Amino acid sequence: MVDERLAIAAEPREERVLGLLTHMGEAAGTALDPSPFFERVMQVVADDLGMVRGTLVLLDRTTNKLRVAASHGLTPEEQARGEYAIGEGVTGHVVETGLPAVVPDISKDPRFLDRTAARRADRSCPIAFICIPLKVNDEVIGALSVDRPLAVQASLDKDLRLLTIVGSTVSQVLKIHRLISVEKEKLLARDEELLRELKSRYRLGNVVGQSEAVQRVLATAARAAKSRASILITGETGTGKELIANVVHYNSDRAAGPFVKVNCGALPETLLESELFGHVKGAFTGATEDRKGRFEIADGGTLFLDEVAEMSPRLQVKLLRVLQDGEFEPVGAERTIRADVRVVAATNKDLKEEIRQGRFRDDLYYRLNVIPIHLPPLRDRREDIPPLVDHFLEIYNRRNETNVTKLSREVLDLLLRHSWPGNVRELENCIERAVVMSPGEVLSVDLLPTEIVEHRRAGLQARPPGSLDDAVRRAAEQLCRSAESLGGTREQLIRIVEEAVIRKALQLDLSQRELARRLGMSRMTLRKKMREYGIPM
Repeated sequence: MVDERLAIAAEPREERVLGLLTHMGEAAGTALDPSPFFERVMQVVADDLGMVRGTLVLLDRTTNKLRVAASHGLTPEEQARGEYAIGEGVTGHVVETGLPAVVPDISKDPRFLDRTAARRADRSCPIAFICIPLKVNDEVIGALSVDRPLAVQASLDKDLRLLTIVGSTVSQVLKIHRLISVEKEKLLARDEELLRELKSRYRLGNVVGQSEAVQRVLATAARAAKSRASILITGETGTGKELIANVVHYNSDRAAGPFVKVNCGALPETLLESELFGHVKGAFTGATEDRKGRFEIADGGTLFLDEVAEMSPRLQVKLLRVLQDGEFEPVGAERTIRADVRVVAATNKDLKEEIRQGRFRDDLYYRLNVIPIHLPPLRDRREDIPPLVDHFLEIYNRRNETNVTKLSREVLDLLLRHSWPGNVRELENCIERAVVMSPGEVLSVDLLPTEIVEHRRAGLQARPPGSLDDAVRRAAEQLCRSAESLGGTREQLIRIVEEAVIRKALQLDLSQRELARRLGMSRMTLRKKMREYGIPM
């Protein structure tokens, strides 16, 4: 019996490798329930690579122990004995170090514990052991190991590479389930106190931004919130699309209903279909129970579809039907479910171009784009930078128990001149870093990211000798040389420059309101300055 289990298939290794990859792809496509998926993985490894037995162990955070989550070739009793401390035995060492291990002959390696006692029947046939770590976001969360007949080192190295591929698939499934679990926990955390907090947080008056562009966005969002129409939010990454989706929901009559978020670009097609529409028990391998989809969960509320342009053409058809008829069928079901859901979609792509390229349906675009809201990049609304800086300073001072409240004009100028390819998110990260690293109350230039400071240096180096800056500087130096009081000279210079700027701006034939906005002052301040300088109104 043992000899038969140790027999390696005679077919060429290339064909067995191809079979392994094909079967792993099939297993990953039905990985909605981890336990059946893990069992399937162990079976695939055994069938396609001639492995004797294998185990998949995961770290139990409550006990800090490694326990067998799935196995092949082990009895339930043997599997139950498979418990290790981190650093214990070969498996524990792999989890502790995050490095794979290959034991050519387990009978000659004192580290091998055989905690399950499953290898006693193999003493007449030498066994090799291969173990790899399972990682999610660089964190080791378990290990995958296999027993195989004794082989030359080259064969063991090849099996190690293949097992690493299998482990990557398992890690991705674990990562997806971790993300889904986090989202579910967020949904369960809703209560009346949280609702009041969210409604307060996303009041229109609490959105930071004084530019005309932001005010237009908020005005559109306020009107859209009172309707049931679909909304399409467009804009570059980091401009605040999810923020506007929250504003729409919590200022609508659906605020007491669920606000459900789905990132369409974070899940493969099969998982996304089940995530959106749900599935019934037995719909596919691993569907051990009925499961509601996000549309059903969002009934009476809002569904936010982020990165909607990443949705496959087949799912675009299903989404279109929901938008048209308000109904859908869960995966594997014959019954139709109706749901009252307001859909808010977002993308950083040009959907009209996606339509021209055949990647997005034009009928779905028109269904989503009933109320379009475009968020301009931060570089096109630089007047929002100072209030945003103040807002983020307040947030991160409170969060880090610091008191960074001052920044020089030089720092503000640098922030105003930067192009902000990452938009508001990049600015927020910049301020957070400065608050954390600041030794005192002042946000100084040396706390800014290198790319912002280097941009300033490049600008200084590129400035021509006869530039406006040089002309003003020479005039100021000449005035200072002939002045009795440097303080009075400073005030005089400011008045001269300010008056010249206002007189020049008046030639643009703008309204006083628009002129004041462009000069960065209130209309009342502008009128006061004009009287002070004797400029006719």
